[in-house]
Amino acid sequence: MAKTLALPRALSRRLAQNPAERELLRRAQSGEREAVAVLLQRHREAISRLCFQILRERESAEDAAQEILLRAFEKMPTFRGESEFSTWLYRIALNHCLEMQRKTARRDSFLVEDEPKSTADFSRRIDTRLALETALDALPEPLRIALILRQWHEKSYQEIGAILNLPLGTVKSRIHQARREFRQLWEAQNAEI
Repeated sequence: MAKTLALPRALSRRLAQNPAERELLRRAQSGEREAVAVLLQRHREAISRLCFQILRERESAEDAAQEILLRAFEKMPTFRGESEFSTWLYRIALNHCLEMQRKTARRDSFLVEDEPKSTADFSRRIDTRLALETALDALPEPLRIALILRQWHEKSYQEIGAILNLPLGTVKSRIHQARREFRQLWEAQNAEI
């Protein structure tokens, strides 16, 4: 008879309503590659979407998502269950994407950007999605990330706190401030059209 690994009590309580997920996680942590693959596949689309929302370039986002899933596969035995599995995976994804951004910023700091930001230039951007991304990109990174996790990934304040390693009050404050600044940016852009 094979020895089974016990899940931490906190994780067991969270997964109690979904025994199939609990069993899949237990099998994944014990090294069963198929279980790891199924578990990661369930989160693949959300991770890819998060990567694109942060990196803003489809090819880089696809590469990042692949790297993140590979890292999660390799680190699966270290998952302690102190947070939800999705929170753990989002934290890996967010750290990886932010590191990619920092590397790109350092590399691009040597280049001079000469992109016009006139009203006429913006008025050619009729597509609502592009206008939305422009307003979102104008937010400071901590606010933008909190807003993306809340609005587009529907994470709770507690989950966002766990992903970003922030207290609940800070998360609420950032999201409130992000919404306020985003609204101001959006209204200013729409007034220029």
